[in-house]
Amino acid sequence: MENVQKSGRMPLEGALEAVRETLRRALRDTQPPMLDLTAHLAESEGKNFRALLLLATASDGEVTIPTDAVTAAAAIELLHLATLVHDDVIDDAEERRGMPSIKSRFGNKAAVVCGDYLFCKCFMMVAQLAKRFQDQFEIVARAMTKICLGELRQLRHNADAGLTVRQYLKIIAGKTSALFALSMYTGALLAGEEPMRMRRLARAGHYIGMAFQLTDDCLDYETKGYILKKPVKNDLAEGVVTLPLILAMADKPELRDVVGKNLAPREAAEIAAQVIALGGVQRTKNVAGRYCDKAARLIEQETEGPRRDALLRLLEKIRVRVY
Repeated sequence: MENVQKSGRMPLEGALEAVRETLRRALRDTQPPMLDLTAHLAESEGKNFRALLLLATASDGEVTIPTDAVTAAAAIELLHLATLVHDDVIDDAEERRGMPSIKSRFGNKAAVVCGDYLFCKCFMMVAQLAKRFQDQFEIVARAMTKICLGELRQLRHNADAGLTVRQYLKIIAGKTSALFALSMYTGALLAGEEPMRMRRLARAGHYIGMAFQLTDDCLDYETKGYILKKPVKNDLAEGVVTLPLILAMADKPELRDVVGKNLAPREAAEIAAQVIALGGVQRTKNVAGRYCDKAARLIEQETEGPRRDALLRLLEKIRVRVY
């Protein structure tokens, strides 16, 4: 516990609102050329699961957290937001969090610069913490590297009807789960945990991130757009191959013929119905459930008391979420 200050703590309850306020402040404390874009982003909020996991992992037996955890959680959410802004350019997405995406409102070039700007804001926050954890600063860069490689692998395999389960899991291990692992690793670091426990909690975060993305893949097939607050059946329409489709194609190889084709909304809905009927969605949910079980075992082994309870509650929310 040598790196953790004894003062400068706050209750876990209410910490998420402090993170959101820090985020809003960061987005609004911007120079005029960028202010229109960041103010637009400040008008909507995500589910903040990554921040919640970091905060819960950083908590102690008295259900308090170091105040630095708020800064770290806000930095994680800024990093996530930056990747979303860039994702919307790559995916040509018109909507994000129930609002027009930055790309659709301000254009691709402005969105790319906005994403880059958010990365800078994130690293400025991280720099505030790096003074006490100089030997850990590179973990953010490593996570960012994994995210970029995961996104590039997904692009390289776009419209790839031969994508294997193993290849797909490697893609999402980078583009999604790396940030969940970073969240729990950072929380454990701020809690003053020993290196082995930090790594094991990061592994739990990896499992949670895998389950989160696999659940997202299922929701894209099952849920209405107004619930998700983003376009649905979009993966199919954009040629993005995810696990439900991979599993369905194994049972019905002729589905490979539609991968990469420019599908109309009705055609995408018909293919989605076939994927569901073939059990692709349910089997993907089963895989996600196994990742949740692995995460739960690690959390039970490595934490105790209110901290364990808070993490297991978050895990259950991720396990059963419908949006």
